[in-house]
Amino acid sequence: MATDLSYPVISADGHVDEPRELFARLPAALQQRVQLSRQPADGGSVVNLLGCEFFLPDLHRDLTAEELMREFREDDSGGRDLDKRLALQAADGVAAEVVFPNQFLALGAGGDSELNYALAALYNDFVHETFAPRPDRFVAAPIILVDDISKAVAEAERCLKMGFRTLLLPCSHPWRPYDRPEYEPLWSLVEESGVPLNFHVFTGNVFLGTDFASVEYMQPDDFEQREKSAGGIGERRERLSTTVIGMAAGMGPIVHLTGGGVLERHPQLKFVVTEAECGWLAWALQAMDAMQQRRRLGLAELSLKPSEYFLRQGAVTISDDPVAVNNLRFTGVDNIMWGNDYPHDEGTYPNSQRYRQDIIDAVDPAQARKIFLHNAARIYGFDEHKLAAAA
Repeated sequence: MATDLSYPVISADGHVDEPRELFARLPAALQQRVQLSRQPADGGSVVNLLGCEFFLPDLHRDLTAEELMREFREDDSGGRDLDKRLALQAADGVAAEVVFPNQFLALGAGGDSELNYALAALYNDFVHETFAPRPDRFVAAPIILVDDISKAVAEAERCLKMGFRTLLLPCSHPWRPYDRPEYEPLWSLVEESGVPLNFHVFTGNVFLGTDFASVEYMQPDDFEQREKSAGGIGERRERLSTTVIGMAAGMGPIVHLTGGGVLERHPQLKFVVTEAECGWLAWALQAMDAMQQRRRLGLAELSLKPSEYFLRQGAVTISDDPVAVNNLRFTGVDNIMWGNDYPHDEGTYPNSQRYRQDIIDAVDPAQARKIFLHNAARIYGFDEHKLAAAA
């Protein structure tokens, strides 16, 4: 359905499926360490994706025509055919988009660090080859893993030299939260580049978990004992808890970067939390302000209110979040971008017009233009005039 707006719409959240040929590009020794399997299980199957097992339920009913359009179920190209992708997105009222991994969102969940870094580099080469020919329409996000900070810095430098306009870091990293000092070389590099960081939910070594419980101070023996007391760790399953709390984990990078003084020390560092919705944002900002003032004797001193750092340097995406729209009087609108989450089931594609209209009806025209176009163009470097001319 075409957009009802007089200007082009940018989706700040889309996905591309990774081709299996990526694994063939690995050195032979690493190819032997790739774990990819699918075994039948009661009610579905257990998939091993790069050392991380998770359960996929069987589709328990006939799929509708709309559901067949999602999750690349009827797109063998996996979103890699740009002409087809542009046509499908145009039908959904989208002129340009920011593109993230699909299955490789889970990269890093398995413990083979050498393999993870090699695959991240191959993925980054792949998305550059695929989307770089159309910088007017696409901004692809390369994967930057942070288990080894020196490797993270080296890959970030390589990606910046290739011309990437954002860098994707894990949203949750309980073993090394983003308030720790060893990240300083990475923060300095990114700040100097002017490219925004991106924290897409459900990424990194926790994948379907969150960072609400830090494990950085837990000794290995303690972890092993608690794992045994819980009966071991089985395959990961999507539950309502993991899905909803996983989105709320988008608060993690905001609080870590703010409370750790990262945004104080790096005032030009920009960042985005993607696919987390943000009905929680107004509460998180006021809670940071309250705790920073009331618990000030035990917290690092900041020169601004915590909320002011986010308003100066942060942004979030929404797809269908009426609570976030209702809270704009607390959060403002300069830090909110819309995305259709193409082509995921939880996104608004292929009926985004319906959800955009809800936002249009709730805000004034200037606010709508910021949400659907201007904020993403400013943050990611899209040319609004060229997009309008191409419409």
